[in-house]
Amino acid sequence: MFNILIITHGNLCEELKSSVEFILDNKLNRKIFTISIDEDSREFDTYSNRISNFLIEANHNIIFTDMFGGTPSNISLPYFKKGFVEIISGVNVPMLLKACVVENNDNFYEAVKIIVSSCKENIIVAGDLEIS
Repeated sequence: MFNILIITHGNLCEELKSSVEFILDNKLNRKIFTISIDEDSREFDTYSNRISNFLIEANHNIIFTDMFGGTPSNISLPYFKKGFVEIISGVNVPMLLKACVVENNDNFYEAVKIIVSSCKENIIVAGDLEIS
């Protein structure tokens, strides 16, 4: 079992969490936590404390961030621990939905690969489809 932490600029993390809860009708088998980064909050120690507290909740954790190289990603990277804490950038609704329903089966890394693979499959350009 792993928990999910979503860290984004602004309130995107809260909206993503709300969307996932709505789609899954609040039947989540994972705990989802959020941290919003805004321009008024430059207290990185506060963010670090919140991330540390989140990581205590479970042996395996996935931190989702909105974009690699941004503040959410940069404050998360020090917590990466192969096999225990993974960080995935480019968070979106399909990715979170898969993370909420994927079976862990005691193989955390395999679950992470399934989540990322599923997300890549959900990037679709309508112009590439044969729509009549």
